[in-house]
Amino acid sequence: MKHASKTVRNTWNKHENSNHKRKGKQHRQKRWQVLNKPFRCANCRQMIFPSDGIGTVHRNHCPSCLWSLHVDTKPGNRASDCQGRMEPIGLTFKHNGFDKYGRPRSGDVMIVHSCKCCSEININRIAGDDCTDGIFALLDKQETLPPHTKALISKAGVSLISDQELPQLRTAIFGKSNMEGVF
Repeated sequence: MKHASKTVRNTWNKHENSNHKRKGKQHRQKRWQVLNKPFRCANCRQMIFPSDGIGTVHRNHCPSCLWSLHVDTKPGNRASDCQGRMEPIGLTFKHNGFDKYGRPRSGDVMIVHSCKCCSEININRIAGDDCTDGIFALLDKQETLPPHTKALISKAGVSLISDQELPQLRTAIFGKSNMEGVF
């Protein structure tokens, strides 16, 4: 009789452990799932609906005013405890390593955000449906940033787009067609 109850207990423990592992696996999958759900902008109050546009899979910024919420510690994980509003303060390129000549490769255009609650600096990829006028207005805004904000940006390892990079920015947003007079 003792042997039978021991078997039942071991089976129960195996079942419990397999559920625990399964729950853990589901938790990991849930943390990194595509989160393209409607939300209301905390700044301009516009309702943002899911879109098939480029760069909208892990959207956490408004396409109209470009403000964001401090929801991610890594793209799409929604694990930040802060949840503060993040002001768009500039533009940068996501650097993707170096080419064979040792020059840095620039990648996607990123919006630099500063959290109004914790002052953390984050970058978010622009999306295909973001307001182009708002994106270009960030070029002017980043020129007028106070020195302490520029220091925070630098400390975060982010470099704002310079005047020399404006042709790259124009190409990244509009393509390689001739866009004279855009800037």
